[in-house]
Amino acid sequence: MADPGYERILSQLKLALLNDCGCEDTLSKVEEDARDAGLSGADIDAALGERSFDVRTTAVLALGCAIKNGDAAAGECARERALALGLTAEELDFLKGFVLELLGVSQQ
Repeated sequence: MADPGYERILSQLKLALLNDCGCEDTLSKVEEDARDAGLSGADIDAALGERSFDVRTTAVLALGCAIKNGDAAAGECARERALALGLTAEELDFLKGFVLELLGVSQQ
């Protein structure tokens, strides 16, 4: 996932997952990284609201937020949608690991 498009998706995922962290320094750093990845202010605002202007990224954000919230049913629905939109199982597994690592959850 070294493609610049993935950097944008990962930046949006970080914004969506950390939008409620309450730490201004963390949010400022994540927003700065997002701008460096090429996201516009509108993209950043959308991601902070757990949305995206791109349908595939929206599915990724839904999956990440479902994992964060421990909602297995929503996670499975988001996974199926992402697969239907052309993401691969390998990509989704990578994204799941990314979410768990970002949230400090050990994978089992």
